[in-house]
Amino acid sequence: MEIYVPTTLLDEVTKELTQEGVAFEVTGKKFSTQVEGKPSYEVSEVKTKLVETDVPTVLESASQTRRAYRLPSGKKFLLTDLNDNFEKLVEAPTGWER
Repeated sequence: MEIYVPTTLLDEVTKELTQEGVAFEVTGKKFSTQVEGKPSYEVSEVKTKLVETDVPTVLESASQTRRAYRLPSGKKFLLTDLNDNFEKLVEAPTGWER
């Protein structure tokens, strides 16, 4: 799968993937994107193999549909939008840890 990570957050995300033992590749592909009302920013493509899981209810957003990928330790989730644009890394809510 590919996820698209804002270049400003790339170090944080790749560090977490490395600590979790997740194989990944930063492809070098970069894209500019813009969200209405915000300045444009650059995203980098990252190829990785994470398994999609249900989004814990406590992490769901009424205004946006998300995808969730549990990291191998079970202690964190990587959240994206439906187009796999990175949103954030979050701690697993109570009851969702492994």
